Amino acid sequence: MTGQDPYGRDETGQDAGAAAGFGPSLRRRRAAAGLSLADLSRLVHYSKGYLSKVERGLALPSAELARLCGDVLGPDDLSPAVRAPADAARQIPGQRYALPEPSGHFVGREDETKLIESLVLGPGPRRRAGTVLCAITGMAGVGKTALALRIAHRTEAHFADGCLYLDLHGYSQDLPAVTVADALDRLLRMLGMPAETIPHHVEDRAAVYRGAMTGRRALVVLDNAVDSHQIRPLLPREPGCPVLVTSRSALPSLDEGHHVPLGPLPALDAEALFSSISGIGTGDRGTSGGSPPPAGVRDVVELCGRLPLALRIAATRCRPGGPRTVADFALRLADRRWGLAELDDGERSVVAPLTVSFDALGPSEQHLFALLGLLPGDDCTAVSAAVMADWDLPAAERALDRLADAHLLVRTRPGRFRLHDLLRVFARQVADRRFAQGTRAAVTARLAGYYVAAADAMGRVLAPHRYRLPVTDGLDVTAALLPPVAGHDESLAWFAAEQETVVALARESARLGMDIECWRLAYVLRDFFFLTKRWDAWVASHREALLAAHRAADPAAEAVTANNLGLALIETGDLDGAAAHYERAHRIFRGIGDEHGAANAVANRAWVHFYRGEHAEALKEFSTALAYYTRSGARRNVAITLRGIGLTEVELRQFDAAIGHLTTALATLDDLGLHLDTAMALNCLGEAYLRSGRPREGAVRLERAVAVSRMCGSRHEEARALHHLALATAELSGAVPLTDRENRQDG
Repeated sequence: MTGQDPYGRDETGQDAGAAAGFGPSLRRRRAAAGLSLADLSRLVHYSKGYLSKVERGLALPSAELARLCGDVLGPDDLSPAVRAPADAARQIPGQRYALPEPSGHFVGREDETKLIESLVLGPGPRRRAGTVLCAITGMAGVGKTALALRIAHRTEAHFADGCLYLDLHGYSQDLPAVTVADALDRLLRMLGMPAETIPHHVEDRAAVYRGAMTGRRALVVLDNAVDSHQIRPLLPREPGCPVLVTSRSALPSLDEGHHVPLGPLPALDAEALFSSISGIGTGDRGTSGGSPPPAGVRDVVELCGRLPLALRIAATRCRPGGPRTVADFALRLADRRWGLAELDDGERSVVAPLTVSFDALGPSEQHLFALLGLLPGDDCTAVSAAVMADWDLPAAERALDRLADAHLLVRTRPGRFRLHDLLRVFARQVADRRFAQGTRAAVTARLAGYYVAAADAMGRVLAPHRYRLPVTDGLDVTAALLPPVAGHDESLAWFAAEQETVVALARESARLGMDIECWRLAYVLRDFFFLTKRWDAWVASHREALLAAHRAADPAAEAVTANNLGLALIETGDLDGAAAHYERAHRIFRGIGDEHGAANAVANRAWVHFYRGEHAEALKEFSTALAYYTRSGARRNVAITLRGIGLTEVELRQFDAAIGHLTTALATLDDLGLHLDTAMALNCLGEAYLRSGRPREGAVRLERAVAVSRMCGSRHEEARALHHLALATAELSGAVPLTDRENRQDG
């Protein structure tokens, strides 16, 4: 039962008699206006259930409700008595509450500060249509509160009624999140409203709060909000009262807000923050002549992910005279198992807020976040997440979006997500606790199967006539998850986005003893590596794969991997290493009766002779391979071998024969539609004409080589063509007379 004070007012401060008669009056006026309860609810922004209780006399109306109903339905004799407390609320004298102290060490965020201050201060309170709401969001420890307090202190003088600061404890370990009712109670007390006059019902409190803020000029700071539901009832409707909100949630339903997401600090700002707290100098920041930071500082900053909280903790632990040098601390941070434990100074911890954020997730999001700790690469897509979790695509998309909204993932571009460095370490620790070794192997096997199937399909677009091993036989991959096989450019873009993950997955497969998956993953990358000349990744992945194929006792896999590794080594100038792998491949291919593979090894070995200047031996090996390819009808291999023969003949100054062989090779490759091989043949033919003293004919082929290289995405062949085209142009202009020695370019 609602209590009354000695003056006949209920606990909302209203006249009881007036309030009791308000419900029947409201029902009559609503009916006369032809409005349903749902219609009135939408117009006055009170719930339908609450309005029903008011009409039936089961709930007392708030002063704000009376005012809004009067605006919609017209005045009523009872409304002034009910509205009187609201009018009084507007006259509550403001009380000054001091803001929390800002951080003594604040670095960077100049752009964000300028943007938010321009929104908060604006052109003037009376020129804005509604309350300005600015949401500062980001992962735990990124510095949201520090930025909000800095702005509040810098702008406080512009607000005649001061600042209202409220920590909503959305992510506190020891305190529950502040309820909307408690938050409104505290805000009304800050405004000077006597405790005994604060309404009991949460909607009434919200209405009185909005009324009390009318006509004021105050900044409201709502720190550590859980979600939009916690915030909305705390928003004033006063243009002169902007609101700053901080949250680890992206607050997507706050459509009217200005969203300012915070990421890690830029490198120089991160080093400056570390220096400011630790007292360890970083030299003259931002200038070319500035001294570099002391040994280990840059490592610590990067291992902290340039996250302000982590940097502050690390800086306090690395102060001169302490137990840790910067270099020693960097080594400890780099430990995958225990590094996060170092980011704890006894009062602050990086793990603690991350744990709170993780605990706030739903079961599906927690499971996927832990699975991401098993992801070998740096980023993921909804497809890779679906493969890891063994979910359908919509379920994976929903979970990833929720993780990103909780700032436990970063959206790098549409459809792609990345774990912040420290979150990746945290996710791995969660995975270590949750998953047995068998689960890790099963997840890695699913990922490997998906990437082998997808990369094999994309590779067939880049090199459609290449001889291939049946690496996708027996794979259990959901066809709906495989990327659509489109054109050359789309396949190249897919490889560019995924190759780091595939290389890392091959390495992880080898670590888990999954040798078949390891060599297959390297094998399906070969087409992309050959086109883009990613030497380091090519060599590293194939060295790992060669060991795996040998352990798997698969001679065909071992031989083809040795052959592909030799290709990479010869391109990087390691002729001895290439020759050794070609010999190994040739020996294994002959042992298992694979004539095609043996011919490939012989043709590749011919290039070793070519680059060593052993041209007679090169011609002999090329001719041996050509005989097999011609006999077996392998047109692409015939053309590629003729290209090698032609270049060798150029070195022997047999220009007519060379041009004839290169022209034949070009016609075949053109007919097969093999753009990369065509660009290479055009370059060889252009160089042959150039070397033979026919720069005009050479220039024609080289110009086409530029166009075809760009079409297939080979910057290497494009650069090669442009280089020789410049030489041809110079010779044609008479500026640089050329000899064939000056024009020598290995094929």
